[in-house]
Amino acid sequence: MEFVSYQDAWRLLRPFGAEVATQSESELRLSLTEGPQSSCIDIASSDHAMAKKLPSDVIQLDRKNLADMVEAIIHKLRLTQVYVIPVGHWRQLFEAVAEGMATNEQWRAIDSAATVELNTRDALLFVPANFHILRDLVRVVLTAGSEPIHGISIATVGSPLLIEVMPAGEVSVFVGRSDLAHVVREVLNHPPGHAKPASVNAPTTPKT
Repeated sequence: MEFVSYQDAWRLLRPFGAEVATQSESELRLSLTEGPQSSCIDIASSDHAMAKKLPSDVIQLDRKNLADMVEAIIHKLRLTQVYVIPVGHWRQLFEAVAEGMATNEQWRAIDSAATVELNTRDALLFVPANFHILRDLVRVVLTAGSEPIHGISIATVGSPLLIEVMPAGEVSVFVGRSDLAHVVREVLNHPPGHAKPASVNAPTTPKT
């Protein structure tokens, strides 16, 4: 794992459709450029505060299985470079996940080495050898995060794909091609837990 400046990461991710959805001093929310094949697959934890009122096309999974699902998508697509960009700033994210990631030596090393990055949204690069750390980070964001600034965006080069993970128990998978959406749905059809079949097979439309 290593930090890549926000500007350098953005130059790599923009050609694959990454774009800013909303931005304020406190929050940065990312998305993908909409196109004829683009879609957004929305997933929520079954204990989400609005679970009973969510649209039928929102897939619901146990919160404890969401991190494994994100990792499964990354492996299924055979990604080799994954960039994590915080919704807030790294200082806020490190503080939120500190206890939950305390036993992970590699994460603690990144936390300890981060100095100039703390008040930035520089991207943290993960490669296959440390995708398990990314899985653990997603899990802790979903269990220890308490507000939107503790969320993360996961993007990659080589494919129009972006995953947003929010502490409330929300995972949005933005895809820019129909074949990628098919692969993601294959993962969701055999999740580490049980999704609602009708939701998994329901069509989606790009998020606006």
